[in-house]
Amino acid sequence: MRLFSKKKDIDENIIIIADLLGNSENIENISHCSTRMRIKVKDATKIRLDELKNNDLISGVIINDNLIQFVVRKNIEDFNKDFLTSIGLSVKRIPNLFDVKLSSKKGFFKTLTDGIGILVMPIIPYLITLSIVSTFENIVNGIEVNGSKISDTGEFAETLGNILKTLQKSLALAFSILIPWSIFKLMKGSEAIGISIGVVLCAKDLATTNDFMGSGKPLFDWGSSGNVEGTAFDWSFSNLTSGYPWKISYEGQILPLVMIGFMAVYLERLVRKIKFGVIKELLGIPSVLIIAFFVGQLLLAPIGMLITFGMNKAVLWATTHSIAKFIFNPMFALLLPWLVVTGFIQIFVVVALQQFMTYNATSINPMFTQLNVSVATSVLAFAIMNRKNKELQKTAVPSYLIAFVGGSTEPALFGVALRFLFPVIAVSIGTMAGVIITTASGVLTTMGPCSLLVFLTVIPQAADVHNGFDMTTWAGTGFLWMAIALAVTISTTFLVTILLSRINYFKKMTKNILDRDFSPIPGAEIETKKNKLAKTVK
Repeated sequence: MRLFSKKKDIDENIIIIADLLGNSENIENISHCSTRMRIKVKDATKIRLDELKNNDLISGVIINDNLIQFVVRKNIEDFNKDFLTSIGLSVKRIPNLFDVKLSSKKGFFKTLTDGIGILVMPIIPYLITLSIVSTFENIVNGIEVNGSKISDTGEFAETLGNILKTLQKSLALAFSILIPWSIFKLMKGSEAIGISIGVVLCAKDLATTNDFMGSGKPLFDWGSSGNVEGTAFDWSFSNLTSGYPWKISYEGQILPLVMIGFMAVYLERLVRKIKFGVIKELLGIPSVLIIAFFVGQLLLAPIGMLITFGMNKAVLWATTHSIAKFIFNPMFALLLPWLVVTGFIQIFVVVALQQFMTYNATSINPMFTQLNVSVATSVLAFAIMNRKNKELQKTAVPSYLIAFVGGSTEPALFGVALRFLFPVIAVSIGTMAGVIITTASGVLTTMGPCSLLVFLTVIPQAADVHNGFDMTTWAGTGFLWMAIALAVTISTTFLVTILLSRINYFKKMTKNILDRDFSPIPGAEIETKKNKLAKTVK
């Protein structure tokens, strides 16, 4: 049995599909669900339908206006990636593979959010690891059973808890180090230089933002030394009265790291143009790292620290202040599904990560959890109401299961909810209802799954978070109130989805879209029966 997959060339049958659709210039939008590809074209008359139907990888084709849909005889996600690659798109540079627009011009903010999404993509395996380790660390060191934590039950448990705590802190540091690497990887620069920049800007000889801003000294007048974790620390490179330049670590400073990363990668591109190889290798390439460090420490570090610290404090105040949280959090919850649709959610994913890196807890992930569960519930409700539509069930069932368990909402949101609009409106209302509960009761979590598995990351008492969060959790611990919030989210979303579906406008819309996007594709079902018969004969 082969354990490792081999890199393979793109199937010729995929390569010719774009030509059969009138070439890539005729394609406006490419999307897919779990069963079929959906491609919107500019001019449907350019489609060579008969040849498309005879393609070995296609099982059934249907056209409605400028939208062509077809079922493929291979893994739909692999097919989608190969097709995008075949028309000249880089899959690594596409933030959302479920809905790819080829002809739309992007504004500044859309470009920014897509850029953040692309930067995070190579780090996703690391983020999954961080979530798993943080979850286990919280189970061992944070959750109390019968008045005691697992780490208090014996020497082995205490040792395990200490190991997990160290591993979690190391992974949190690694996130900052990986950002310049991700930028160099994206921009096809030297990845070794990228990772080296991350390491030197987060070195152990540097002090963090919280060390400086929490010193009680006037801004930019921190002197040459202070206290780091209760120990005297020389945090200046000079003997000047003000202490400038200070040894400021970039740990947790995501936006400054992005700025220094892009500056360095463009500097490397400039250096690569040097004609003399010896000068380029001995002086040019090393200068990229050296200049990045000096510019980072002398110029960007103090500015970036203010940006990072200000952002953390602003989000912390808005989400936890006794009055502000009842204004910001419900409004944020109402907007959450639309932030996912537009891509702006990427900004807040970074903010949540930055908050966790700073305080070892987050007030944002409980809201993300309500969103993901609400999306799953709305699609579940919609699927139940249209349970006779078998094509819809093929898309809806795996989509809402993934959202409930894994917290991944893109298949459910883009594959089903957004097409009919009113399920997304129900998600806004349901998410807001659950967020009001978590906000009022004071629920915090660590990094981890924002799904029904969120209980593995819930912090029992917010008061136990030693740094930053001036809030307490209601009696019954965060587990009880997270459960109540999820129950409210699920029931509210389910009910609102049903009520909105009865509005005449949405009734007509639902019928039209079901007929267009989820009607049986001629040939696809016949092919399935043939395959089953062939397997039986074999």
